[in-house]
Amino acid sequence: MPVRWNSTYTMLENALYFKDALLWFGNRDGIFKSNFSLTHDEWEKVRIMHDFLKTFYKVTCTLSGTKYPTSNLYFQCVFLVQSCVLKAFSEGHEFMAPMLVPMKEKFDKYWADYNVFLSCAAVLDPRCKLGFVSYCYGKLYAPDEAQRRMHEVKKTLESLFAEYSGAAVSQTPSDGATNSRGSRGDGSDMFDDYESYIQSQRTNVERSQLDLYLEETPRKLNDELNVLEFWSKSSMRYPELASMARDILAVPISSVASEQAFSMSRKVITPNRASLKPKTIEALMCLQDWYRWKMSQSEEMSTTGGGPSSSHANELSSDSENDEVEIA
Repeated sequence: MPVRWNSTYTMLENALYFKDALLWFGNRDGIFKSNFSLTHDEWEKVRIMHDFLKTFYKVTCTLSGTKYPTSNLYFQCVFLVQSCVLKAFSEGHEFMAPMLVPMKEKFDKYWADYNVFLSCAAVLDPRCKLGFVSYCYGKLYAPDEAQRRMHEVKKTLESLFAEYSGAAVSQTPSDGATNSRGSRGDGSDMFDDYESYIQSQRTNVERSQLDLYLEETPRKLNDELNVLEFWSKSSMRYPELASMARDILAVPISSVASEQAFSMSRKVITPNRASLKPKTIEALMCLQDWYRWKMSQSEEMSTTGGGPSSSHANELSSDSENDEVEIA
């Protein structure tokens, strides 16, 4: 599992799919039943682990680098991961404890404080808006903390929109301050400042494009929607907000493709080893795993003072590299 957990998930999914067939075969073959057949408790553990990894598998596929996802997907995916980890902790499965503890520590270190800028991208999804963000925060945090985070997201949105609105106003040509008609002497020039008066009153009463967008009823969460296409069509109605949405949604969620984070194939099959046979690659991976285990054991023994020193671990590491060269 530490190498390719998604392969482990696929294996568990196939095992659950063929569970009845495996049980049937185990009841008719004594060797299979005594060596490979699982008990009821073991099947239950397989189901629990499969359900736990299913969320991570879906998030990985959603954020796959080959699909170039827009940043509005970030908030929902991180919420699913955090909810999954918290749920597994609350259920208290002992066989998952060694895995859950470091997972929660890493999540709290890197992801607990959701990126406010990318959280704003979820608000710019017409299926989510502020209601979905508030719903997620309410499930994860206390009411005061959830309200604080919502205020931070809304304040950031308003600040960004103010910058885009200011840039649009600065690019708009200003109207002439003088009236080209001049004074006609018939009293009609007394109402020349009426248009400017109406404009000043309108700016105080009219709501911004951001407010109008947020007041609209959100679409259904599971609707199929191309967010970039939506904002392209809405550019006439919300010109400044559409410009801001396109810039925010284009921000990459991660600078590293998700496949690279869960695969060691590139580290093993380097450009110089691209023509190795499958059996040779398998032998290399097994050797690396065995030597890592030996090195970890020697380090544990050296810390207790009853085993090989760190120099011996270095020798094991050098031997591992020599063996890989010989196999290659």
